[in-house]
Amino acid sequence: MNVVLKGVTKQIVEEMVKAGYANTKSEAIRLSITNFRQNRMNEEELVNRKLDRIDEQVRAGKRKLLNAKQAMGPYAKHLK
Repeated sequence: MNVVLKGVTKQIVEEMVKAGYANTKSEAIRLSITNFRQNRMNEEELVNRKLDRIDEQVRAGKRKLLNAKQAMGPYAKHLK
């Protein structure tokens, strides 16, 4: 596969090689893709942990769940 980089992306890849983070431009691109995936997975993991904590708080009675009507408050009249 051939990839043509221009502008900022080209500069970033060149800086990665120049700074020694990668030996080649191809390696810099592979590292960037891997880093993107790891960051995305970390975000998903953090969201899942937060949701698990909320579930625990609900079970422990420390957090109250609202139905749609309660959450909408005065705007509940617009629900169908």
